[in-house]
Amino acid sequence: MITVATCNNPMHAQLLKSVLEDSGIPSLIPNEYSAQTMPHLILAMGGIPIQVPAEHENAARELIRAFEAAAPDGDTFPPTIA
Repeated sequence: MITVATCNNPMHAQLLKSVLEDSGIPSLIPNEYSAQTMPHLILAMGGIPIQVPAEHENAARELIRAFEAAAPDGDTFPPTIA
């Protein structure tokens, strides 16, 4: 599994995971429940990684870029792609 994004917010991580899976890209949030039960430690844990199989890495990165570029008013969701 390859990390294609790292988030500081559990909801943003779930949103990206849903976007990937809706496009047919399997994804994983390792230690997902740790981030939800101990949100004060997310930064200490290095953020919340979004991982995909290596063969989907390029497609996943492009999809995330397109998704974040389409944010309202040109805003991006922090942080950017890993």
